Amino acid sequence: MFKRIIWIAAGFGAGLSSSFWMKRMVKKRAADYTTSVATNFIENSVKATKSTISGVADESKRIAVKYQDRLPSRAGKKAQNGVLILND
Repeated sequence: MFKRIIWIAAGFGAGLSSSFWMKRMVKKRAADYTTSVATNFIENSVKATKSTISGVADESKRIAVKYQDRLPSRAGKKAQNGVLILND
């Protein structure tokens, strides 16, 4: 009977310690993976947003220069056609 108690206690101790060790390793690996994935995702999102905004700014500048003569001046002069249509 004494041997059974020792073997049960040893098995319980080994199982408990290995489960804590495994839990610690899994958390460490998950934190490493999550940090790099989240960082890459945020970095790619920021780059995409930056390129989209700069593309929109460049396109709006190009259109503004192209249709500069159709815009009314600051002196109160009206535009020639009255309507500015930008369907290019």
